[in-house]
Amino acid sequence: MEELELLEAKYQGAVARSREALELDFSIRYGDRMSLMLNEALKVYFLDLDSKVKVRRTIVDEMEYRVEGLIKARLSSLNLSLNPILVTWYYIGNGERVDRLKELLSLAGYGISIDDYVKAGFLMRIDKSTVVIPEYLAGYLSSAGSPQQLDSSSIVYGNIDNPLFMVALEAIARNLKPIEGFIKAFYGQGIRDALTSGLLSQVAKLHDGEVLVNPLIDLRSLRLGLARAKNTRAKVIKHSLSMYGKYMFDKEIYCGINYMFTYSSRSLVVYLCPWTPHYKSIISKHHGVRSLIVLGVRFRESMIEFLNLEKYKRPNLLKVMFITFDQALGEIHAIYQNESRSLMDDVLDILYESNYRVTEVTY
Repeated sequence: MEELELLEAKYQGAVARSREALELDFSIRYGDRMSLMLNEALKVYFLDLDSKVKVRRTIVDEMEYRVEGLIKARLSSLNLSLNPILVTWYYIGNGERVDRLKELLSLAGYGISIDDYVKAGFLMRIDKSTVVIPEYLAGYLSSAGSPQQLDSSSIVYGNIDNPLFMVALEAIARNLKPIEGFIKAFYGQGIRDALTSGLLSQVAKLHDGEVLVNPLIDLRSLRLGLARAKNTRAKVIKHSLSMYGKYMFDKEIYCGINYMFTYSSRSLVVYLCPWTPHYKSIISKHHGVRSLIVLGVRFRESMIEFLNLEKYKRPNLLKVMFITFDQALGEIHAIYQNESRSLMDDVLDILYESNYRVTEVTY
């Protein structure tokens, strides 16, 4: 074991960027043997880059098949779980800042002490703020297998009736930068406010202004789950409003789109969005064409305040009607500009023929 620890110390000397990192870790890991180990590590630390690379590769080759005994003994004596290291290795990646790594592992359900895993030899500081997992642990960690990821469908369908959660989830999953004013006006809170409040604590959090996502979430699977759920809900809305015409699901804006002609034979594009972080891209998608944007949210006065400001910046809003569709209350609010009444009269006819109470709101 002493031979392996000596190799371990030399390896850290080869990858460290600062002497301070070596001193800090060695005091934690080796105790009263710190000076001896540090001297050996510094012999490598002060080598030129090419020599360091050769030493590092030699140590990795030598330790890869021998390290299990050393690591297992430390895990047992320190009563540590291997899971946080497996999450880091498989889903976070090597070379993370200490503070960021702790936050990511906390999202995954592991509140850890970095120094405990430094002591066990699973983590090594390469400078004051960054840690890595030694390369020679690759085989050992691979044999342990990857941790199970969260079920994306459960996240989506478990929160599907919470529009703020869903709009924030989609923005995070698709790495979107929505207009915060739109989100606040139509959903009651901005996405950053929702993250700060802990609404999405299972999924993501804010850390130093950065959105961190739970590493146990597969974002590709989450995006697929969101698309399926929205497509299904959009079809339900289409059916509930008895809308005819050609339907498709748009993978760019993640909304159902229904192309139809009204009773007066005028064309209408209907965006069926149970929730959406998009605003500008939707109202601009078919520029100059009459559009109906159906949102699965309850009406808020803040929507009118927002649109009153927007109409001067976006003249094409004249041809856009917003619908808040609350199926639970059986209620529809039709929101459009005062000047648009004659343009939207046949659209209103369609809404009044539905089985829902219709309230017209102009701005």
